Amino acid sequence: MAAVVAGLVLAGCGGGGAQPEKAERAADAGDPKADGQPGGSLAELTVPAAYAADRGWDQELPWVRKGAETAPVAVAPGSGTVAYVVADQAEMYVQVRKATTGKVLWTSAPWTPPGSLDDSAGNDPAATAPGSVTAVSAGGREYFVAWAHGLAGKDELHDGKEIVQAVVYAADAGGGSKDAVAPLRTIDVPVAANNGTAQGEASVRDGGAGQALVSWVDGFDAHAAAIDVTSGKVTTWGDGTGAVVGTSGRGPLMNGSGGGFGVSGGWSSSDVTPEGVAAEQSAGFGPDLANGTAQTIADGKVVASWTTSKAPNADGSEETVRTVHDAATGKVLLRAECRDRTLTQTFDSDDTVLGDSVLTSVSPNGRYLAYGWMLFDLQKGTAVCLAAGADGDEGRKDMLIDSVRDDGTAYGIVPGSSPRVAVEIPASTGAPKALPTGTEVPAYTPAGAGIFLTWIEGGGILLSGRAES
Repeated sequence: MAAVVAGLVLAGCGGGGAQPEKAERAADAGDPKADGQPGGSLAELTVPAAYAADRGWDQELPWVRKGAETAPVAVAPGSGTVAYVVADQAEMYVQVRKATTGKVLWTSAPWTPPGSLDDSAGNDPAATAPGSVTAVSAGGREYFVAWAHGLAGKDELHDGKEIVQAVVYAADAGGGSKDAVAPLRTIDVPVAANNGTAQGEASVRDGGAGQALVSWVDGFDAHAAAIDVTSGKVTTWGDGTGAVVGTSGRGPLMNGSGGGFGVSGGWSSSDVTPEGVAAEQSAGFGPDLANGTAQTIADGKVVASWTTSKAPNADGSEETVRTVHDAATGKVLLRAECRDRTLTQTFDSDDTVLGDSVLTSVSPNGRYLAYGWMLFDLQKGTAVCLAAGADGDEGRKDMLIDSVRDDGTAYGIVPGSSPRVAVEIPASTGAPKALPTGTEVPAYTPAGAGIFLTWIEGGGILLSGRAES
């Protein structure tokens, strides 16, 4: 499944800016139960001009192993809050801060996730750490869903049961008290993933339409389950139903085994085929498939790819039609062409915590949508292509977008570059600009702040908020 939740990249991993070992942490950085007023010196980060390096906050997450598949951080854009998971000896906590000020708004009651498949004893926070926390919006309210993939109930007399456990909190939880906040609900989803670990073959992300989407692979079969964050209801899909990319208000968005995509009981890609595409696409082996592949769903929008009916370019590269659809109706909101992704080097742990997955990001106001190397302006109906050699610039390198602001300014990197090359791309012109060496780019861009994730020398993640300048 190509789609991934927006914003889990370590935007400046391994970069030269962060030196947390030389700076005092915020007053509450090591204590999940402190009152949360930031204090002390800030980590030295080189940030884009839109942000003030000397105004913000920092939080260490030392238990996260370098190369982890997911970063335990999420942002709710509507409320401008940041959630993360911290480990205090054998216990885990979800803590939520205001993105702009760093003030801790609430901290959850202790949570003991299921024991990992590597170490089911459950005493090592690094081994039992949740895969991540994700933000989900439903009915005008935002929620944070912390999750863990592991074994529940294993002891001397029981083998245990492999599950993904999801713990749902309201983003505006706390009320009169900000300590020991209880979850709204805890849901266990039975899974059987390929040699999974606590940060391995199963994942949870925002699936759209108020659902947290659980995905896993068993053998060659893709499985998915949707958790309704308001009711806790779980809907599961298995082999033979197609690969579930996300959910809409009318049902699951799926890629069919014979090609094409759509919402079961709603609309089909055959009904919304854009101009200039072939009727079929090659599968690389066996018979051709129906054209059209849904890549991701975000903020009620579907990004899809289509094989064009054009001949290859003179250099042998091919163009791909990209479309953005309304998830509920299938209506095409935008059509653009962009070269096929031409990356020749897989991303390492210094580039991203998501392996070679493609990133999706949406500006807080919903106007701009970024998918990997493409930036869409949904209001103007325009797109920027950042694939290598796009727009006739044969010498230009691939660029991948991490985040996009409300003003259309996107930030990303040149994958595989050493030293890392950070870039800034204004949607108005589409002209990328290399930022100074060592610049960190935000993983999230809630209104008024940039949220940065960098590796700590010696292990762990430094989560940093920097106010807009």
